[in-house]
Amino acid sequence: MDRNTLVGVFAKPASPGAVKTRLIPPLTPQQAAELHLAMLADVIATARAVSEGQVELWIAGAATDIERFRALYSDIVVRAQEGDELGARLARAFASSFANGYERVAIVGSDHPTLPAEYLIGVLCRLEDHDVCLGPSRDGGYYAVGVRRSSWPRAAEIFRAIPWSTASVLQETLERAREACLDVWVGHEWYDVDGPDDLELLRVDAREDSAAGTCLRRLEGNAS
Repeated sequence: MDRNTLVGVFAKPASPGAVKTRLIPPLTPQQAAELHLAMLADVIATARAVSEGQVELWIAGAATDIERFRALYSDIVVRAQEGDELGARLARAFASSFANGYERVAIVGSDHPTLPAEYLIGVLCRLEDHDVCLGPSRDGGYYAVGVRRSSWPRAAEIFRAIPWSTASVLQETLERAREACLDVWVGHEWYDVDGPDDLELLRVDAREDSAAGTCLRRLEGNAS
């Protein structure tokens, strides 16, 4: 990828009891927060690998949370998500990125630590000839969304009036794209690590040296 391409990673602060709550139990609130940080580390590593280091981290938290992540990831730009709901925050992140001169931007969530790099590459590459690219997730949402600068702000319509955190997110997004006459590419499906059943997928798919895999093995070893 060239330096006009950006991958943004959206994440929450690692606040015990407020993040990865569907993993509590079997994990404790503190363990779920630790796994969240490990999953984020793997997603950032994948983003770095596919974008030649053009990565930004967008945190939905207070100023103190932003500073903690800036200390943790001192070599990348860490920004605050702005907006009352996810659609507004995504739209503002894309608008800001295009204003900063990027031509192709993809935003990926932090719940996909085992996402194959080639799936994210597909989202970025297909922006050469599509307005919007989506990486669908098994829960009915998407793990990544890409937009090209020439399609903005028309493409902001895909974030309007979406029922976030439901099984109809992807279909509603596609409907908004159709209404806005946007050319959309949909890539390979992958999964979020959200609930207890997803931990088994993580055990199977995580690389031996991955942060999430290492963290999960440690947590499960401590519990035994």
